[in-house]
Amino acid sequence: MRKLFYLLCLLAFVSCDKGEESVAPEKIVESFEGVIDGEYAYGFHGENVDCEHFYNDEYNYWGGFALSKVYDRDATNGKYENQYAVYNTEAASGDNFLLYYYDSYSDPCDMVFIKQSALLHSVKLNLTTYVYASITDEAINDFARKFEDGDYLKVVFSALDKLEKPTGESVECYVVDYRDGKRFVADNWNEFSLGITADRVRITIETSDVGEYGANTPLYIAIDDLVYSL
Repeated sequence: MRKLFYLLCLLAFVSCDKGEESVAPEKIVESFEGVIDGEYAYGFHGENVDCEHFYNDEYNYWGGFALSKVYDRDATNGKYENQYAVYNTEAASGDNFLLYYYDSYSDPCDMVFIKQSALLHSVKLNLTTYVYASITDEAINDFARKFEDGDYLKVVFSALDKLEKPTGESVECYVVDYRDGKRFVADNWNEFSLGITADRVRITIETSDVGEYGANTPLYIAIDDLVYSL
């Protein structure tokens, strides 16, 4: 009788233990695919995430996110007129990539998760042709200067809740890092870990090349293969 009692307890324990096992959420890779009528299109609307943008018709001025399929690894073409090009010959995956232009003087444009909050695992980042040309020997930007020791360009991903309030989670991704003797330049698709949970993600870009009126380095970044779980 005692043996039967122990056996029933063991079976109950095993049953409870199995019931408490959790299945890890499926990782989703967002490669920002979509039909583009031309070489680029403002904004992105996916199944799980919307990427905001603004456009001013009067001044033909935009900010936020855009889909692009412009690839140009020739730094001599790194001018404002070629602002939609990534410094590469292809996207990380698929045909398109997501371009982000940060304008600190306008209302923010966020990456918004539609259904529920998401755990962001990683993302691939690449400089644009315009940015690459602005920070290197081939600099042809009238405002920016070539980067030297101590300079940097970083992309900051900050988590917000549904009410657009910061949660306190953020991660800094140095896409150009000349600090402490380093010479890192994201002149290809580089993967960066994120590890933040958010309903909305706000991206800011910071540079060490700052003048009287703000950043001299063009504040663009190319984004692809965002990995997240819902």
